[in-house]
Amino acid sequence: MSDRLANLPAPLEAEGIWKNVFSYHPMDVELARAEGVHLFDTKGNRYIDASGGPMAVNLGHNDPRMRAAVEAQMRDFAYVHPVLANRPRAALCNAIAEVAPEGLNATYLVSGGSEAVETAVKIARQYWVGAGKPEKHKVIACYESYHGMTLGTMALSGNAATMRPFDPMLQKWPHVRQYSDHLKPAHLDRDEWAVECARDLERLIHCEGAHSVAAFIVTPHGCGSEYGVVAPARYWEEVRRICDEYEVLLIADEVVTGFGRTGEWFGMQHFGVAPDIMTMAKGISSCFLPLGAVTVSDAINEVFRAGTPFIHGFTNGGNALSCAAGLQVIDIIKEDGLIAHCRKMGERLFAQKERLLAHPTVADARGWGLFMVLEMVESKASREYFAPEKQAEQLFQSLALKNGLVFYSTLYGARRRPLFRRGLPLWVSPPLTISASEIDELVERLDHTLGEWERMLGVAGA
Repeated sequence: MSDRLANLPAPLEAEGIWKNVFSYHPMDVELARAEGVHLFDTKGNRYIDASGGPMAVNLGHNDPRMRAAVEAQMRDFAYVHPVLANRPRAALCNAIAEVAPEGLNATYLVSGGSEAVETAVKIARQYWVGAGKPEKHKVIACYESYHGMTLGTMALSGNAATMRPFDPMLQKWPHVRQYSDHLKPAHLDRDEWAVECARDLERLIHCEGAHSVAAFIVTPHGCGSEYGVVAPARYWEEVRRICDEYEVLLIADEVVTGFGRTGEWFGMQHFGVAPDIMTMAKGISSCFLPLGAVTVSDAINEVFRAGTPFIHGFTNGGNALSCAAGLQVIDIIKEDGLIAHCRKMGERLFAQKERLLAHPTVADARGWGLFMVLEMVESKASREYFAPEKQAEQLFQSLALKNGLVFYSTLYGARRRPLFRRGLPLWVSPPLTISASEIDELVERLDHTLGEWERMLGVAGA
């Protein structure tokens, strides 16, 4: 395989100007500039940002309105001393309340997704202390979920491969299976299976003791081997019933799904179910500046308004430049009609999924809005990914770059392999500003890349 990779883009060597950058493993293609859905390297080559960075660039790159908004705020001030009132912070919190699910009106600002999840867990804990039930402290999460990379958020994530090196340092939170179409018994329809999956949560709460469970954190679509699987609304209705019955707060982790990615402002709005706490990041600033947030329901906020102190804080929480970016993102999404545009372009993208599924290495194509996940496999019969020694992930990244596509990938197949015998996700989640012709070009280039990849790997039927 190494000979086949010789003339293709490859991981950057840690030498020259790059030698002092700790644990940095990009490909040897250097970004020069970006515009719209396109990225341009220092050699003048053009690429489509096929995954919107890490499913995060919801606006087009280098939007001049974003630059103007941040520059305008910079002329006034960037950092706000904590003892002074921060109007940009209040303005962004008000703007979030206008688009969040009904009843979620109070927001705490942070710098990113991991901070948002840490904050949500602390809010849940301190809420129950303030409500006179300090014994409620456990947070339930799903196996194979992902909620961040701090020690606290990694403990929530049910991914053994990433947790294993830190195992002695992590809190042992209870976990439950997530909804899976792959595991659905043939005799049940999706709604029946959704209720059965949701009731796993009820059984776990019973076993842990409802008196000790503070919250259930979950993403609106699946993670891990089920990345991009969208459960029926019936699943969320049953989860909401269970949380209400046992006094467990429902935390929706919308870091990926928020701000238009799914064709609604937030993923949970598809189901008509409102969480108690909602985390967000990525699309909230379209990665123009670091920004994240946690929005809570009026009922949660009431305990803190009544006098319970919130013991928490980050130096850059509510940074005025980040607030200006977040406000401008919301304005642009509204002004440009990007929610409706996402739905329309999503329909165009998913209309071509059969073309992708025709490849012997694509076992599934699922998702919503402008978020498609391809489950990549060596064999549809076994549903397994390639052995690590075949370097299949690196080869795919190299070929994609050669063919003008940039995908998000952590090259982590080897670490995931012991967890389950399933394929790996490929995220197709371009900026929401993508046009119909750009969708077609993306799919054309992806189709070509898949064919080339399969032939180089010697996949049967390629």
